Amino acid sequence: ASAYNESEDWLEELKEVLYENKQTVKEFLAEELPVVKLIECEATYLLWLDCSSLNVSSKVLSEFFRQNQGLFLSAGSDFGECGDGFLRMNIACPKKLLDDGLLRLKAGIIALNNIRNF
Repeated sequence: ASAYNESEDWLEELKEVLYENKQTVKEFLAEELPVVKLIECEATYLLWLDCSSLNVSSKVLSEFFRQNQGLFLSAGSDFGECGDGFLRMNIACPKKLLDDGLLRLKAGIIALNNIRNF
């Protein structure tokens, strides 16, 4: 009970970090990767990234990022058939780690496009 009653400051700080991280992702995608769309959500630290315009299944895409960029994103299809074409990104992390992940995401999409255009 004491953790519940005495953790309000920690919870507020966490909410602020998650909000700022979500804004970072939103701005990065808009400016650097408009091909990927953020699905707006309120209550989670797992973001839905709409990658359907890439025309690659979410399983193949998540595996590609994992192998080529060392970036671990969950395949949306793991959460149901309707999730194919989406990836899930965990933003409950330090900003430095988030920024690194976003750069890896961009590099992975560039690499994917280079392979397709080869």
